[in-house]
Amino acid sequence: MKIIFIDKNNQFRLIPDSALLLRHRPFFLPDYVETLHAKTALVVKVNRLGKYIQEKFAHTYYDEIGFAVNFYDKNCLDFLIEKGLPWERAMCLDGSFALSGFMKISELTEFCVTVETQCIASLPIEQTIQQIPKIISELSTYMTLKIGDYIAIELGEVNSAPFAINDTLRLSLNEKEVVRVIVK
Repeated sequence: MKIIFIDKNNQFRLIPDSALLLRHRPFFLPDYVETLHAKTALVVKVNRLGKYIQEKFAHTYYDEIGFAVNFYDKNCLDFLIEKGLPWERAMCLDGSFALSGFMKISELTEFCVTVETQCIASLPIEQTIQQIPKIISELSTYMTLKIGDYIAIELGEVNSAPFAINDTLRLSLNEKEVVRVIVK
């Protein structure tokens, strides 16, 4: 299983499976992280093996999506970008990728990012859903997509960052909480 994160510039990077936050555990803030920020993502779960997938057939390679929060070290990322270095040191923290359960696309309506009890971003997901076939087609030219792979497409940065110990970040869909992460 691999996690492929697509950013707003349509660039992709691989996130190790050790970044997956399991069983609703808290995210433990590493001592070396100076400023903790987070990005939200729509996550596509690949359900078929595929390479060089044509865009018109890409819809047959997924039928469920979820949502995720990806925590990262903002100061470190800014430094790495400035120096032209790989981003993994800032983006691939253990337990930094909190993933919701998966649902059928037809069940989606309104998506909201909440910190504590305040909705800080309401993100339109319709446009992102329309991009999925193109993204799958493009990714499959670079790597084989396998059953169980996750493709995380960035929806946006959480504006209330930086996060501190004891902050709680929630993602809600249809006014139902789908991801809840406490920073410890």
